[in-house]
This record gives sequence, C-alpha cells and structure tokens, in this order.
Amino acid sequence: MKSIVIVDDEEDLCNLFTEVLQKNGYNVLGFLDPIQALVHIQANPNQYYLLISDFRMNKLNGCELGIKVQELNNNIQVIIISACENIEGNFRNFELLNKPISIQNLIAKVRSYVK
Repeated sequence: MKSIVIVDDEEDLCNLFTEVLQKNGYNVLGFLDPIQALVHIQANPNQYYLLISDFRMNKLNGCELGIKVQELNNNIQVIIISACENIEGNFRNFELLNKPISIQNLIAKVRSYVK
C-alpha cells in the first residue's frame, strides 16, 4: 500500500495532520526535518504517492523538497501548505494550500489524490 509523507517543522501540526489522516485510513509517515524526510524517500521512492509539506522550513523549503522528491519519483504528487502570502518559488505542478487549513479540507484534498 502506498503512503503519504507529511513534513512540517511545527511538531504539533505534523502530529495533528499525521494522526487525522491515519484515523481516516491512510498510511502516513510524518517528519519534522525535511532532510530526514528526503533521505527516507530516497531509500523508498516508490512507497509514496503524496507529499504534504510546509513551505517555510530550515535547511530545505517545501518547494525544494518537492522538486527533489519528484526527481526520485515523478508520480509523487506534492501539496505545499503555507501561512505566507505571496510566497515565491518553483511550484511546478504542486498544489498550494493556505494555512490555516481545516481538517475537513485537508482530508478532502487528500481524497482527491487517491487513485
């Protein structure tokens, strides 16, 4: 079963998103550090179908992470979540969602990516 990766350096949000999606039947792995997430995905590039990442993080922003992940497996879809208005970056075909995002909207968005 393919899984979802959540990356957010805010521990409470990472845990909340991971827990809510798991309770809704999704296999989810959460990371606080984008570098650790990337290393894990590099070792398991075909295990995931969706990356949900915060935009603004130390070491690697969400867009940079998404680009690197799609270089490993172009079939992984990317959702960037950000509280920033007018953010700049290479968003490719990434979906951009604004914080705060309701749990209902998050679940609905994830459902739209399930094949």
